Amino acid sequence: MRKYIRFVCGLRNFIKTRMTPEEAIQSARKLLKERIAAREGNFLNLAEKSIFRYPRSPYLKLLDARRIRFDDLKSWVEQQGIEESLRILQAEGVFFTVDEFKGKTPVIRNGIRFWCREPMFDNPFLSSVYEVRSGATRSAGTRIRIDFDYLHQRALYDAFLLNIHGCLRAPIANWFPVFPGAPGINSSMRFGHIGNPAQCWFSQVKEDDLKVNLEKKWGTKVIFALHRLYGYPLAEPVYASLSDAHKVANWAARALMEHPSCVVYTFAASAVRVCIAAAEANLNLKGAKFLVTGEPLTPQKKREIESVGAHAVPVYGISEAGVIAAGCDKENAASDHCHLYKDTTALITHKHRVTHSDVTIESFLFTSLLYESPKLLLNVGMGDYGEIAPSACGCEFARTGFDTSISGIRSYEKLTGEGVTFVDTDLIRIIEKDLPGKFGGRSTDYQIVEVEDARGLPQLQLLVSPRIKSLNETEVLSRFMFLLKNSEDSPESWAQSGTEMWKQARMVRIKRDSPIPTASGKILPFYVMKTKRRSTETSREAQEVH
Repeated sequence: MRKYIRFVCGLRNFIKTRMTPEEAIQSARKLLKERIAAREGNFLNLAEKSIFRYPRSPYLKLLDARRIRFDDLKSWVEQQGIEESLRILQAEGVFFTVDEFKGKTPVIRNGIRFWCREPMFDNPFLSSVYEVRSGATRSAGTRIRIDFDYLHQRALYDAFLLNIHGCLRAPIANWFPVFPGAPGINSSMRFGHIGNPAQCWFSQVKEDDLKVNLEKKWGTKVIFALHRLYGYPLAEPVYASLSDAHKVANWAARALMEHPSCVVYTFAASAVRVCIAAAEANLNLKGAKFLVTGEPLTPQKKREIESVGAHAVPVYGISEAGVIAAGCDKENAASDHCHLYKDTTALITHKHRVTHSDVTIESFLFTSLLYESPKLLLNVGMGDYGEIAPSACGCEFARTGFDTSISGIRSYEKLTGEGVTFVDTDLIRIIEKDLPGKFGGRSTDYQIVEVEDARGLPQLQLLVSPRIKSLNETEVLSRFMFLLKNSEDSPESWAQSGTEMWKQARMVRIKRDSPIPTASGKILPFYVMKTKRRSTETSREAQEVH
């Protein structure tokens, strides 16, 4: 009962402290400058209390094995800065890979061996919370506890980003699945908090099709009811499947008749679908800003969005730490060029050998810098990699102190499409064990190939070797989708939304062909096909998944 009281009280205070857009941007500028100035002190304060003085911290085993104390870390930070200190820790074995973080593999370093569970990384300092799920298509996804103080501060970043792109007061629409998926409900509350609530919330899946427990149904009703009670109602989710992208396109076109700009916040592939629908209806979306997240903003996706006069703004985040970086208003050669939110997150890389591959990449390692973070991260990998570089574009991000850019962001441990992710260890089990066990053949007779079609839309080809003679392709595809959706975990997981969206998009298609070997002759469970275009000709460069 106590947690429900905290939830209601926290939500009520969050709603009552709602700002005007002008108040939000003033508060944002002040807060971000203060945080940049206090960055090292904030990090040390958090590390001391949440790691070195927190007996249940999963980091203590690694730190104790190398006899690293808080005074050591403090000395390194004062002399060399946060990032260099994190590199010292990484060299001493103080880091977690994504599989270690998720409890899929044991941590074996410095003479010790132990297992982690995701809840071990939960922030123990959060008070009033509600839960959402990250976007995994299989298992329950990462459980994320959201604190309303955290949501308040994240809303200020939204105000800052919207203002940079000249749309602080522009009409906003979301196109995200309904709760318990995180993006839709979180962004709806944040936009309302800064005085510019989303006018529409389109959902790619029907609420009635999802099995959500009574506690979460109750929590959702309370969120909407309290916003109505205090006079700040949130837009209720309206079903718009992936084939209904014209509904979102029409909303944007109508909004642009009355305003110089509008905002659509959605997944990158969903944004492309809106722009395709606009082109087919001869709608000019000049002035529309698509805040795109959940999957890479590839060059082709960006071209499709810009072809109808709209502008794509990459928003890179991870559920465990919120938004990590976002794009500014300056042109850049990289389609997904973003400014790192340096006041909330520190980012370094480390060499990581990809499981089930002979490829080594520079994996991102994330570190939390603030008390409000849902998870407490210290050099934790999340399965992503990319390029990190100084940024000198002169935009307001850079002037504020967000002078580090990231781009070329990709995942090495999951496939991503339509904003839904598929973790490699789950995929491997389906490809190498479940399908051969059901339909015959060996583990190397099945393979998932990720491609991007001419419109920038993602697609997965399930290759099945022709040597498996008697095969019902419809049954194979049905079984594959069933295995994606069902697991031993809770049926309320994000998997329900994810598999429904993939069915709508016909994301997975059977192809009778031999699996593609890598340059070294290996047959891997999944493979990425990168497509390059020159005028009307298409050439394909296939490469091993990262």
